[in-house]
Amino acid sequence: MIRSRILARPAVAVLAAGLVVVPAAAQEPVPAAPGVAIARGPLTAWCEPGQTLLGGGFDLLGTTPAVAEPPAEGEDAPALPPPPLIATNRPTARPNADGGLAQTGWTVLPNSIIGTAAGPLYAYALCLGEPAAVPESAPLPPLPRLPEAPPAPLPPSDPVDAVAVFDEVAQSVVTVIVEGPNPETGRVEPISSGSGFFIDEAGHIVTNNHVVDGGAAFSVVLSDGSERPATPVGGDPTSDLAVLKVDGPVPDVLSLGDSDALRPGQAVLAIGSPLGTFANTITDGIVGAVARTLPADAAGPELLDLIQHNAAINPGNSGGPLVTLTGEVVGVNTAGFEDTQGLFFAVPSRTVVEVSSQLIADGRVDYPFMGVTVFPLDEATIAQWELPVASGSYVESVVPDGPSAQAGIMPGDVVVAIELEPVSAERSLAGVLFRYVPGETVQATIQRGTERFRLAVTLAVRPVTLEVRP
Repeated sequence: MIRSRILARPAVAVLAAGLVVVPAAAQEPVPAAPGVAIARGPLTAWCEPGQTLLGGGFDLLGTTPAVAEPPAEGEDAPALPPPPLIATNRPTARPNADGGLAQTGWTVLPNSIIGTAAGPLYAYALCLGEPAAVPESAPLPPLPRLPEAPPAPLPPSDPVDAVAVFDEVAQSVVTVIVEGPNPETGRVEPISSGSGFFIDEAGHIVTNNHVVDGGAAFSVVLSDGSERPATPVGGDPTSDLAVLKVDGPVPDVLSLGDSDALRPGQAVLAIGSPLGTFANTITDGIVGAVARTLPADAAGPELLDLIQHNAAINPGNSGGPLVTLTGEVVGVNTAGFEDTQGLFFAVPSRTVVEVSSQLIADGRVDYPFMGVTVFPLDEATIAQWELPVASGSYVESVVPDGPSAQAGIMPGDVVVAIELEPVSAERSLAGVLFRYVPGETVQATIQRGTERFRLAVTLAVRPVTLEVRP
């Protein structure tokens, strides 16, 4: 026989369905120890201190009903006992000696009303007597109040907002109007427009070379709407920079900042005249990358060492400044892709300083020259030729008596690096040399077969008639 020990709520024990219950012998009250459970027979109840347990429950005889013995021949069958009374969960109460209510019993219902032998049955265990007085314990001290956490600090903001920057730089930005001969009428008419900005009190304006290239006459529209004629000082297709000059007072000039200090994610602003009609438009964005190279195409030659950003620019913005939130120019906006979003490029201010100073002084820019013809190696070519390099530029030919020939570089060599700066398909040899000037001596890392070594190359001035090559 399996017995179930059920811990009931106070004064009630719940029995499993399908068990036969028969009355048990009356049980004497059992004193209850303070705060303990008291069991009599199959029932258990939790009595308060000072109470006793009166067990009026039932024995559990399993799932097979008890069978009465048949009567002897000639005897009457004994009368069936009344159905057992089953306690419900509603206690009865009556007045005690003090006039209060004392819980002393339970309302009972016949089993035939509550359930059958196959249904859920209930038995009871009763606690009698008044609970003994329990000394009140001292109240628990209140929980200490935790100090409120200070609010999280806001991320640091840039020292100057865009409105203040615009107010500071807008007067220095101009719209460049380019005029040229109309092939149909033969008259000189406006053919294109761009943007530019003053860099000194002498009236020099920096813009893009592709803005002024092919123009016959130039003028600029100032921020106050006035227009002045402009004279070309010089242009440089390699950097896509040009310088114009106007006479008269200059409203304001912009300072050129340190583009080498730019970091991806840094906030920048682009100011210019998109479409040539929306003068002094400002857009904002961040630096996406630095030292980018745009390959040569129908629009122009290879552009080196560019700043990639996502401050929106459009035709007419070319030549306008790219500034930080401190108001310093870090680039000149020069290119974008029509079929993309947020992919724009600017010539870094370091290049602007070098090129503009040479254009103002000499009207031209001297670039370094190694005297080699090369093509960049990609991963497929390196694998196909089984070259022991990760990247580099393959030397197709060497200019006789040129800097590379004098240093000992030969056709078939691979230029791996210049001054330990790697040369790759993304960072061409011309791009690496762009930072140097004629007359400097650089260490070129050369791979020849299985050997790797360095050679000192003294850079010369690139011939004017030579295409953009190292």
